[in-house]
Amino acid sequence: MATNAPVLNAQSSNVLRPVILHSLLFVLLMVTATGLSALFTAVFHGFNAQQVSTDQLAMALTFTLVGIPLAWLLWRSVRKRLARPTAFDSAIWSLQASAVYLVTLAASSCALLGLLAGFVPSSNYAWQSTLAVALGWGAVCLWQHRQITSARTAPRQFAQLAATVGNYFSLVLFALSLVATLKASLEILIRPEGTLAGPTGMPNLLAALIWLAGSLGLWVWHWKLRRVQQMADLLNNILLVVLGLAAPALAFLLMIAELFSWVWPQAWTAQERAGLFHEGGPNLLAILIASAVVWIYHQSQLHTGLHSRAVISAARLALSAVSLAVLATGLGMVVNALFAAIGSTVSVSYSADLLGHGLGLLGFGTAAWLWHFKPWKPSPAESRSAYLVLFFGASSLVALISLLVFGYRIFEFYLEPESRLDSLLNTVRAPLGWLVATAAVASYHFALWRTDKDAKAGSSGKSTTTRDAVTRRAVVIVAPAASEPMAAQLKARPELSLIWIASAGSALDDRAEVSVLARIDEYLSCESGPVLAIANEDGTVQFTELA
Repeated sequence: MATNAPVLNAQSSNVLRPVILHSLLFVLLMVTATGLSALFTAVFHGFNAQQVSTDQLAMALTFTLVGIPLAWLLWRSVRKRLARPTAFDSAIWSLQASAVYLVTLAASSCALLGLLAGFVPSSNYAWQSTLAVALGWGAVCLWQHRQITSARTAPRQFAQLAATVGNYFSLVLFALSLVATLKASLEILIRPEGTLAGPTGMPNLLAALIWLAGSLGLWVWHWKLRRVQQMADLLNNILLVVLGLAAPALAFLLMIAELFSWVWPQAWTAQERAGLFHEGGPNLLAILIASAVVWIYHQSQLHTGLHSRAVISAARLALSAVSLAVLATGLGMVVNALFAAIGSTVSVSYSADLLGHGLGLLGFGTAAWLWHFKPWKPSPAESRSAYLVLFFGASSLVALISLLVFGYRIFEFYLEPESRLDSLLNTVRAPLGWLVATAAVASYHFALWRTDKDAKAGSSGKSTTTRDAVTRRAVVIVAPAASEPMAAQLKARPELSLIWIASAGSALDDRAEVSVLARIDEYLSCESGPVLAIANEDGTVQFTELA
């Protein structure tokens, strides 16, 4: 025990020291950005005491004059460790650098776009504080980006993390800006008499266009120039599925179901229906179009050959899960509406409106689920089996909660007669609708999982022989770490077992990457054994046959 104690203490020190150093560096960089923005604000106001108080000026000088030297000294110590980092040091550095990059990018880009858009509606716009935030946080963002992309200090673990989080922040900002632009445009089309000649319509559209152009440029810079589009790491794949596909798909289905509930036959007059579209139509259509644009674009990216079959399958199952959740919600609302129509105290308009929402969710959710899930498709993959188990568990949990609420409402109805509704049906119709929908979903997924399991067990002998007969060819590629996305096409080939080993050096340019991939494809078509390929910066490749 005595001999093991120094070893454990040394390991704890090796783990805690980089965590503490990078945490302090993160805090100091935030302090520096805050101090710079406050100091710029004071400079732009001419150190006017009416605009900048003594406390604000003291804080700005303290944060700047103390934060910058301390951050520089600490960075010098961290940079020495990065010359020969351990895997843990490199991972902590990547996480800290990505966090600083994301925070400063969000603050500076939003401040800059807000500054440009603020000049449109008013000529008396107070630009000093916004420009100061853009400059202060932007300076730290540029410095951090330089360290991330430098050959000496670029992270070796999670090398593409900063570019990935920056890309999907830009995507979210672009989607929100597109919604604002479309909403302003539709409001001008619907109400031209109060916007074209008035003080509110066109300035709002021009301001939204500034946000749209800036966020689009920021997203394209990450997606294309920083090559996030070609990355095949786990985090990028998860964010692609969640933010690029599942989130816009959910927004699209909810909005189109809401639109259906407006247009389906109800006891509304033409004037009431026109007023409904007049008030909420621009916002609904803007979200509908923007989510469709983001969804369709990222759906098309799955067929470019840059993503493996596992990513495509995960995206399909994620979209089917979103569609099924919408479907189940609509089914519960339909059951609730039917019970509401039977009840005596519920108005006809309420039950008709609830039924319209439920039918919209049920119809479009079912169509999307059938398109993505394809329940008739034979021989489900392993990912589909895991999906069935997870969704069966989730729907069973919701069904259990609904059952508990259902029982609670029954006991409440009989134990508190003075506060109960007029009938037991009106008391329990909401949890009963959820219970019916989730029980149906859980039963279907459980039955489908058992069918797949039985089919898999029946053909286990044949499938085992088939899998044993298939051998994958080993290919080992040695190339600079920043050039890893070029191997995405090779990783997607099922007959290859690709191993990537990062080497020191700058990333290959586009011409060198094309040359390397062409030479590797040519060699693989001529030779059949395992191979080691060492890529050089000039696009040449050295091949060595492996045993």
